[in-house]
Amino acid sequence: MLRTQGEGVSESRRFRYQPALDGMRALAVGSVIAYHLDAGFMHGGFLGVDTFFVLSGFLITSLLIGEWSQHRTIEFAAFWARRARRLLPALLLVLFAVAVYAAVAVPATQLDQYRGDGLATLFYGANWRFIASGQSYFTLFSDASPLRHMWSLAIEEQFYLVWPLIAFVCLRLARGRQWLLAAVCVVGTAASAVTMAALYQRADPSRAYYGTDTRAQLLLVGCLLAIVLARWRPTTGRARTAVSVAGAVGLAYSVWAWFQISDTAPWMYRGGYLLFGVAVAAVITSVIQPGRFPVRAALSTRPLVWVGRISYGLYLWHWPVIVVCSPDRMGFDGWELTVFRLGLTLGIATLSYYLVELPIREGRLLRLRFRVAIPTAFVGAGVAVMVATVGAAPLPAYLQGATHVVKAAGEQARKPAPNVATAGRPTVGSHRLLLVGDSLAVSLLPGLEQVTAPVGVDLASRAVAGCGLLTGMPLDPKQQPYPWSQACSDAVPRIEADAVRDTQPDVVVWLSGAWDARDRIVAGKTVKVGSARDDRVVTQLIADAAQRLTASGAHLVIVTVAPDAPGSQLAADPQRNRRLADLNRLLRTFALTHHVPVTDLRSIVCPRTPAKKACPRVVHGLLLRPDGYHFGPTAARFVAQRLLPRVLGPVAAAVSTTPSSAPAKP
Repeated sequence: MLRTQGEGVSESRRFRYQPALDGMRALAVGSVIAYHLDAGFMHGGFLGVDTFFVLSGFLITSLLIGEWSQHRTIEFAAFWARRARRLLPALLLVLFAVAVYAAVAVPATQLDQYRGDGLATLFYGANWRFIASGQSYFTLFSDASPLRHMWSLAIEEQFYLVWPLIAFVCLRLARGRQWLLAAVCVVGTAASAVTMAALYQRADPSRAYYGTDTRAQLLLVGCLLAIVLARWRPTTGRARTAVSVAGAVGLAYSVWAWFQISDTAPWMYRGGYLLFGVAVAAVITSVIQPGRFPVRAALSTRPLVWVGRISYGLYLWHWPVIVVCSPDRMGFDGWELTVFRLGLTLGIATLSYYLVELPIREGRLLRLRFRVAIPTAFVGAGVAVMVATVGAAPLPAYLQGATHVVKAAGEQARKPAPNVATAGRPTVGSHRLLLVGDSLAVSLLPGLEQVTAPVGVDLASRAVAGCGLLTGMPLDPKQQPYPWSQACSDAVPRIEADAVRDTQPDVVVWLSGAWDARDRIVAGKTVKVGSARDDRVVTQLIADAAQRLTASGAHLVIVTVAPDAPGSQLAADPQRNRRLADLNRLLRTFALTHHVPVTDLRSIVCPRTPAKKACPRVVHGLLLRPDGYHFGPTAARFVAQRLLPRVLGPVAAAVSTTPSSAPAKP
């Protein structure tokens, strides 16, 4: 029966170790690494994971069928022990390394995420954890988890646990014949493909992408292939030619898919993944045939085979290396950083393979102590993750909305406006001030609360993390809506209208940037911020929001935002600062034509910094924006002290003489 390197299974010559399969692994892991490095040319590199799925289904089913044919049973304990011997040692090393990194370098507010990801990885449930957490608003402002790639290993391990039981039952019921197992594969593949299509949502495809049930189709394609090839081999010249051509076409399609298919392509969720799985199956069929096959020869070259042998370690380590060795930490970027990351990943994976994985697999390390050592290391990894994350702190208020930002917004909008007690004699007059905006405004709120009370200003806030002030569905850098985009667009007008009605403000402070600077879908069309063609549409959205916010006669003051500071965790979006500048330009133009006061946040957070230079991270010895965008508690007070006079100064005289029922301005 077909064996994986070092597992010692060789029941049939026809299914002996095939170097070309390691060549396939090399191409698959290379495509994944290139994709995660944002190489720019490997758009579909994520499909390397699906190549591994098909290979795993084929290999494992071949092993199970071979064992049944020899012994008329399947030794579950022995099978699972081999899987543990193959997979756990290297995985536990990664978990120990991540635990050390978390204890040393990870902010306290992210430790809770690391704990959950680490434990989910340890128990092979990472894919369902990522489904449950969704595309979190918090993750947009935090470092990527170094365990994010473990979802695929979770799916494979779940398959390893369940599939031997299914295979045993089917072979037992069918008295050793494979028709029932084949039927399960066919029905399961169809059901999985239909489930993926049914669960796909353009705004957030996480459920369809990470689900074991939706990805099972790739594993089952490999399983079905193993059943077919256990009973059939191409012996005639015509059949061998057909297999050779199919393998070449399958490899060509796979390579094309790795380079060309977008990870957001809807058609992939409606049969595309199944098509890719069939292409990989065609390649496998070609490369395991004896004799001269071009695809087999191409994938059996020594460099590819060697990379394939260490591909498990390469997959495990490449993503943690990418996360830890960020441009901000390393101090350099571009091709130099890419070469460094690749070299480090290759070095660690090679050491892991020759010093840990291979010796344990071949019984040269641990030997009889394996049954004790692995459970001990398993428990130790779990303890290490727990200890490393002991200092976890709650998320800052401006990120606690997570994926439920609109629900939180609705609850906030229903709260009565707070009456802030006046301490001492007012120095600028008694005003009712309403703060609106996104998470940047939420992060500034604690500082404003501290500086408004002593000067007799009643402060209320209806700022909502994850939603800007403009209607429309914000799009991510890949031009896809966020999971909460539609809800934001629906809720924003109500939140604004309710805020004005409930608080009856004299002054409305507009502080919104990140979300209103996003391209968005408006009336079914994509509107791009900064596009001359769409400037008129964005300006109208600004005017609509201004009208709602001043409906009770309040005076509007617009605060334009500063660009991100160096080291921003949003640097993955290279157009972000440009869009912020374009939004500021449109806000200033609107303010000029409607006689609305404008104050610039940049002059506070980037004092004496030329316009074309990056804002400093530290001002007057104070770290203003820990993540490059939001304000920390101390920084919020620092900024509020300087912002409040600028906000109230231009409208103080007008507010003191204008009744709240005056016509709206603008």
